[in-house]
Amino acid sequence: MPDLDWQKAPCRFCGTGCHVLVGRKNGKVAAIAGDPQADVNKGLLCVKGYHVGLILYGQDRLTRPLLRKNGNLVPISWDEALDVLADRVMKDPGGFAFYGSGQWTIPEGYAAQKFMKGGLGNNHIDPNARLCMSSAVTGFLATYGVDEPAGCYQDLDECNVLILWGNNPAEMHPVLFSRVIDRRSRGDDIKVIDICTRRTRSSLHCQNVLVFKPHTDLAIANGIAHLLLERGTFDKDFVAKHCAFRADSEPRELNGKAITFDEYRESLAPYTPEHVQEISGVPAQDIRMLADLFGDRTLRITSLWCMGMNQHTQGTAINTLVHGVHLLSGHFGKPGDAPTSLTGQPSACGTVREVGTLSHAL
Repeated sequence: MPDLDWQKAPCRFCGTGCHVLVGRKNGKVAAIAGDPQADVNKGLLCVKGYHVGLILYGQDRLTRPLLRKNGNLVPISWDEALDVLADRVMKDPGGFAFYGSGQWTIPEGYAAQKFMKGGLGNNHIDPNARLCMSSAVTGFLATYGVDEPAGCYQDLDECNVLILWGNNPAEMHPVLFSRVIDRRSRGDDIKVIDICTRRTRSSLHCQNVLVFKPHTDLAIANGIAHLLLERGTFDKDFVAKHCAFRADSEPRELNGKAITFDEYRESLAPYTPEHVQEISGVPAQDIRMLADLFGDRTLRITSLWCMGMNQHTQGTAINTLVHGVHLLSGHFGKPGDAPTSLTGQPSACGTVREVGTLSHAL
């Protein structure tokens, strides 16, 4: 379509962060395409991405400012809207706040941050990522001391075992999941395991579907670690060089208290496959199967999770346990070997955590 003016834009529908090409004609969006130069989506979009341009022209879309007058919302001009906002903010700066998003672009987050903290001089700005990603953040901090994921999208191209911990990428991150499924069509042998509380479309593509009782995935992770220690199949060299062990402390704090390797082993002694089966409902043979995989360092294992773990009632704990299984087994820090928390929004790291659109951050 050579008569179109093509520009780049991000898709904001999910956490994948696909690059979108927008074709404009006569001032309107006329076509949408994936960017073939983008490493993230490699020219692909999902059905939501291909229809992103329609959002601009929905009949129910708000296109003018509305102000409540005498109990009714009435249209006003943009100049009046800006004046009303400015007057109210200046009248009570302490009563004004921004509630932002991991869907904000980095420039949008920067502008809001500068206006609030630099201009008004207060910290009344926070993102919805505070709700969806906090357990991922505390899991990273408690495990590594820094708030950054240990894996990347390339691991999906390199792994030969993919474990889904309570997430459904076939529907929630379809472009990412297609990278795995497309590998099978090219003849790659990749084992996909779904550890879940309910079957989803992702389950249809998995050789093993392990349905557990809600909130008992912590026992599954402990059961894997128990068998790695009992069998001696953990990565002894990696653990000796790179791992320290910690346990819950009293009073509770994020980093807990230091313990020895022997104390760690003792704490996991109760988590036999049979005991984990009693707790979780997952058959003992499947716990052994998972331990077999993690104990085999000829494999490349990537774990994926999203809101299932990150909005867990024990979200920090399950995050740290899955990171810990990868560290204990040595399936870490190599292409295809990674524990990876997916986000629900494309700029939860960039706009929220790096720009700092958080009330407690600079």
